[in-house]
Amino acid sequence: MLASKWFTAATTKCPLSLQSVTRLLTYLLVVILAWVLGRLVWSIIEPSPVVARWQPLAVTVNTSQQQLPVNELLSLNLFGSYQANAAVVAKKPVKQDAPQTQLRLTLVGVVASSIPSKALAVVTNNGKQNTYGINEAIDNTRATLIAVYNDRVIIRNNGRDETLMLEGLKFTKASTPAVVQQKKPRGNTAELAKIKQEILSEPQSLFSYIRLSQVKKDGQIEGYRVNPGKNRILFDQVGLKANDLAVSINGNSLTDPAIMAKLWGELSSATDFTLTVDRDGQLHNIHIELQ
Repeated sequence: MLASKWFTAATTKCPLSLQSVTRLLTYLLVVILAWVLGRLVWSIIEPSPVVARWQPLAVTVNTSQQQLPVNELLSLNLFGSYQANAAVVAKKPVKQDAPQTQLRLTLVGVVASSIPSKALAVVTNNGKQNTYGINEAIDNTRATLIAVYNDRVIIRNNGRDETLMLEGLKFTKASTPAVVQQKKPRGNTAELAKIKQEILSEPQSLFSYIRLSQVKKDGQIEGYRVNPGKNRILFDQVGLKANDLAVSINGNSLTDPAIMAKLWGELSSATDFTLTVDRDGQLHNIHIELQ
């Protein structure tokens, strides 16, 4: 009996509570909507002020020139002072039997010449390859190229001469090539000049004055035997000797027939070249000038 009365009272109060909550939410939504509409109407009546675009401030630059104290600068001797009677610094000779360098350099190619300005070396350092002439510093090192030979170069590293061998060759002191100085011509100078002019106009005529004969061993080309031709005045003047074995031209090996064909094409328009010969087991660089 009591339970039934309690259930009846609870069911009669529940609808009143739901109505109160619904009414409260409705009032809240009406207030929010009114606030939004008010903001919208106000923005139409009084729009927000436009922000002015930023402009940089004008700076006044003084363009008037000021005279530099030239005399004071000259008196500082920034580049040193001239000495008329200064002692001449002796040039340090190249040590041809220099020890092998410990620098991580790779000698890729050489162009040997008795004329220093024409000698070149191709060196790789840290994956970067570059071509260097005499007295040029090798990139990212303190070493300077001071001599180029057929199978190696000599570099000066912190005042110490060191040898850098051509890639693929082992370091040896015995095979250091010597540079042969050109001899004074024997006989008529005018005749020698005539021969050189003939070779310049007809490059193939060189082989009538310097004869080459191929030398093979076990089917492999070792080089070309060199002997004088119809007139040995040019042969003697450049420093060649009978039975010299020519092994390279301008640092390019003569053992490959394909390279030989290419070299003869290049030499047809050359006015000078360096011939490397093997003489009694010693390499000699012989520079031949046609002008």
